[in-house]
Amino acid sequence: MATVDKQLLSRLTHHVRNPFNGIIGFSDLLANHFDKLVDDDKKSYIQIVHQLSKKALLRSENLAWWLKFYTENITPVPQNVDLADLIKDELNYFSNEVEKQHLDLMLELNDNVMVKADKVMLQSILKNLLLNIIEFTPVGEYVLVNLTKGSNNTIQLTLTNVCSEIPSEETIDFVNNSDIPNINNMPDQPGLWTVKTLCTFLEIPLSMSLKSNQLEVKLSIAF
Repeated sequence: MATVDKQLLSRLTHHVRNPFNGIIGFSDLLANHFDKLVDDDKKSYIQIVHQLSKKALLRSENLAWWLKFYTENITPVPQNVDLADLIKDELNYFSNEVEKQHLDLMLELNDNVMVKADKVMLQSILKNLLLNIIEFTPVGEYVLVNLTKGSNNTIQLTLTNVCSEIPSEETIDFVNNSDIPNINNMPDQPGLWTVKTLCTFLEIPLSMSLKSNQLEVKLSIAF
């Protein structure tokens, strides 16, 4: 059984704990000053709590994956998954965040795109990628989600966006490296470790490329 050192575990739990500080702060503000707040402020604070709760949940799920990979023998459960429907569900999950950012969401999806994969793991991959894109796309810019048939019986998912913060060379190399990720060399965005590890585990080729400030992430999923 592999072990996770204390310093690394502290880093992971700190990453998970951060959103809860905002949730507690804004919910406390609502609870103690609700009658004094104008309706617009109430709505804004409730939306912030809602968005931070989603982030906290996803980071907690990521921590669970990190610990499982280092303490358990995980076996994926392949099943037929409609990838187009799954993407739409995850985009709907983040619809408030997309609306708040005023993002131009462009979807190029065919209906009934069936792939063979562990659905829960695939959902974690999509959630992390989509949240990462939403957080690092400037207000009013576009996000393109494209599904096309690739070679060797695969479906290629391409996510393209304009970046508000350019990924480092180390982050891009981490994603593009074919080796199994080392948790001690995690990039600044720990969600990418979850994406990379789950893709490697499910044998889903993953790549990231950057042209100017436009980022492109590609996954090839067998059907």
